[in-house]
Amino acid sequence: MTPNVQHRFLHVGGKKTQLMTLGAGPPLVYLHSAGGETEAIPFHHKLAEHYTVYAPAHPGFALSEGLNDILDIHDLAWHCVDLFAALELENVPVVGYSLGAWLAVELAILRPQLVSRLGLISAAGLHVEGAPMGELFIDDFDKLRELIFFDPNSAAALETTPSSPDDSRMLMWLRAREATARVGWNPYLHDPKLPRHLHRVTQPTTLVWGRHDKMIPLAHGEYYAEHLPCATLQILEACGHGVPWEKCEEAAALLV
Repeated sequence: MTPNVQHRFLHVGGKKTQLMTLGAGPPLVYLHSAGGETEAIPFHHKLAEHYTVYAPAHPGFALSEGLNDILDIHDLAWHCVDLFAALELENVPVVGYSLGAWLAVELAILRPQLVSRLGLISAAGLHVEGAPMGELFIDDFDKLRELIFFDPNSAAALETTPSSPDDSRMLMWLRAREATARVGWNPYLHDPKLPRHLHRVTQPTTLVWGRHDKMIPLAHGEYYAEHLPCATLQILEACGHGVPWEKCEEAAALLV
């Protein structure tokens, strides 16, 4: 794995933003999910074999400030615009996972010049008739693992979600849930206006989806693939919503 993981803070819109960087090569921005993977995981390292990966923590996640200024996904997208300016990044590939993939789409609509290509993993953002999303805001961690992972008893599933209220990760988990609720509580994890704007996302886009995703069903990936002008959909077998953990190498290879 790439050893040079660095954490620092920068000010975005006057608010402190936590930023992880790793790897070497051309820049790539990774936008994390509602789970808040703001510490390096193997998937980050796979991307960092080819890129310098910039992985910011969204407002309210980890130690990033500014959640009070975020009322919906569009506020979060504007935060990303300011983040790109602070990093002096433009026309770079963006990989997003779940909530982060939805954010990446909104960013590409808002400021297309910032994004050269898109990698969207199990993207939120849509309401698809007949394919409801799973309930993210639940307190039963066993049920949550069943929604996220193809095998909820796998090592990856057990290692990446808290197992009890006494778990040391619980504080960050609760912060992540509060921050996600700001943009995804009502309407639930989607932007009703998004479908009418998908034609504006003309960047080459790779969609990666688990065949057995119970949190955001495959039908959402099929909708994105049909309505994004330059998108291809790659489906991973024996895989749920937890793509970066369940199919780390396969997903990274598809996106790289």
